[in-house]
Amino acid sequence: MPERAQGQHHTSTVGSPALRAPAGPGGRGVGALCALLGLLPVTPVLAWAFTLAPFALCFWAVTVPALALLAALGLWSARRPRLGRLHRALVAGTLGGLIGTLGYDLFRVPFTLAGLRLFAPIDTYGVLALAAHSSSPRTGLLGWAFHFSNGIGFGISYAVIASGRRWQWGLAWGLMIETLVVASPVAGVYALRGAGLITIAYAGHLAYGAPLGLLVADPARTVSRLREIGPRPTACALLAVLLVLVLWQRPFTTPALLRAGERVAPGPSALVLDGRFHPQYLRVPAHGCVSLYNGDPVPYTLPAAVASPRLDPGRTTTACFASADNAVLRVRTSQRPYAGGFVIVDRTAR
Repeated sequence: MPERAQGQHHTSTVGSPALRAPAGPGGRGVGALCALLGLLPVTPVLAWAFTLAPFALCFWAVTVPALALLAALGLWSARRPRLGRLHRALVAGTLGGLIGTLGYDLFRVPFTLAGLRLFAPIDTYGVLALAAHSSSPRTGLLGWAFHFSNGIGFGISYAVIASGRRWQWGLAWGLMIETLVVASPVAGVYALRGAGLITIAYAGHLAYGAPLGLLVADPARTVSRLREIGPRPTACALLAVLLVLVLWQRPFTTPALLRAGERVAPGPSALVLDGRFHPQYLRVPAHGCVSLYNGDPVPYTLPAAVASPRLDPGRTTTACFASADNAVLRVRTSQRPYAGGFVIVDRTAR
């Protein structure tokens, strides 16, 4: 069993795992329910990677209700003194998961600027959640919201289970999450292969686990400091992140290049300019095809597509893609870092 955090007088009130902390009948059950609900938001990724169910179905039937119920339980526990310890764990887990996710993303930024497409999975989440033909500002916003909901959900589960533990257990939690990803079909779907990419992924999860572990090690202290900031700082932090995402993605407008790409042909289609797809992400069923209009003065070939078709200048070409399982294919027009785009082969699509 992991050791308990040592030290301050008030620590003894939160030193036990939150599943044991709530007093009174039903306290343990509420804690267990919160821990389970925190794990449920990731269900669409796993179900889709295992080809068990469409991503969109699990997103709207599991992720959204789980998050709504977690929010309701958080508000409810705040008004129940006997669930005070659980509520503090929920607050610390929410904030820890949020800051941990920001740390995870910031750690990957330098590698992304160097040309690695480490954020590509996030954009696919939104396309899959809306069962869209292609990416757009709306799918971008939904994908990032789903990404943060997973980080916060994992943070809540950790806080409920390990409230009051040494902060280093947060590192172990982050590494465990990545290990489960690597050991599952998710790694194959998103081509997480090679020592370099896997090392970056594990290191990023250390950046996630460190702030989570620090905030959850003493939830009472975390909540006390939050109260010094002002009323409802956790809710304000969540709303601030959502506002930043909305301002960044601009979901109420569609850029002209994306509209041009969507009009190339019915179904998934894109405009190729400067060697890049517009939209960047296209979703097809098993053995599905996309339409690509080459607006550049040079031809391209697509090795990732069936028969490696040639994209001639000023012409629309049909490119087809096949995969034995659900997959996110990197489709390159050249070896430049951001050339081409991505094709999501969705075998659950109808």
